[in-house]
Amino acid sequence: MGTHAWTNWNAHDAGDVEQEWMEDDLYSDRYFVGGPTQHGPYSLMNVVGTEQQDNGPGVRLALKLRSGAHADLAPRLVVDGKLAPSDSKSYHGGTSSDEIAALVALTLGVRLRAAGTSRLSGFHEPGVQRQPILLEVWAPATPGRPGNEFIPATTSRAADLSLLERMSGFPRIGEQDQVELARAARSYASGLWWSNEDPNQSWLHLVTAVEIAANRRQKVAATPEDLIKSLWPELWNVLAQVEPAQRAQISELTAQQIRATKKFVDFLAECAPTPPPVRPLHGALEWEKMRQHARRIYGHRSNALHGGKAFPLPMLDQPRTESNGAIQEVPYGLSSSGLGGSWMADEAPLLLSTFEYIARGALLHWWDELESRQ
Repeated sequence: MGTHAWTNWNAHDAGDVEQEWMEDDLYSDRYFVGGPTQHGPYSLMNVVGTEQQDNGPGVRLALKLRSGAHADLAPRLVVDGKLAPSDSKSYHGGTSSDEIAALVALTLGVRLRAAGTSRLSGFHEPGVQRQPILLEVWAPATPGRPGNEFIPATTSRAADLSLLERMSGFPRIGEQDQVELARAARSYASGLWWSNEDPNQSWLHLVTAVEIAANRRQKVAATPEDLIKSLWPELWNVLAQVEPAQRAQISELTAQQIRATKKFVDFLAECAPTPPPVRPLHGALEWEKMRQHARRIYGHRSNALHGGKAFPLPMLDQPRTESNGAIQEVPYGLSSSGLGGSWMADEAPLLLSTFEYIARGALLHWWDELESRQ
């Protein structure tokens, strides 16, 4: 049930011969160094360019990804004369190149997107050289206005291909674990890519990335009533006045949603990174209240998905850089309003850039856990 990139990587490591190769164009708003690098059947090569100084570089061809195909990944729609049963256990909506690009994006914390295949060898015998097939690739649109950065860290982190050591253990991760890692990485990469175009959509993608990891990692053994006590005290205050049998029945009916919340909250509380080394003089997040922040974030995500109610406007603000070089972590002020809404400070606990830092750190911690188990 492994993803295509994982299955092909393991086939390469097992000594299966290369059947064909393809070269994909990867786009970014960063200029990469440290290449070329080899990762099983995948090699990443820098594309040298001239960095623009006015309002940033925009999105450009930044890397070439060469992939050698060692596994037969053709779908089997008919088996023994019968239609094969449906199976989407390893589906994440992208190609193996999308998967590798997402893993690189998560590892380095930079924007990276596969635009398409530009060269293709076609099937060939081992050692046989063929003229490649050249394909046109359309460049992806630049997300957001250049210079209007909602996650400043993505422009300053090292875009260095020599820092991809974590990826070497990817083929050794178990089948089910690596599928969820690929899905989480894809969601994280989408959140990073679209953050300047639509911060609300970026929130949704980043929360989804964390939830994927949380659902895979966390096991909730608490009773429904204990879950409500810890995560929905307002409801528990009402249920405490109800007959025990009815209280137990209502608790069971609401337990599924509450379990999902608890998994998300526990994951961030247990896997979140330490605070950034340089903290803002004003507007620093209370790191010790991570459970409270996580619960609030998950509630906003639910409202956005199920009710079409966007994340609070203060959480969609562009962060400021303070005098000591630190990035603003939380919305300023005791309350704020705009676009027909108003929010108290505890309803909008942190900015998108802060959550991206927390989400990426937690996901990398989980990735390391997956590799350590093998």
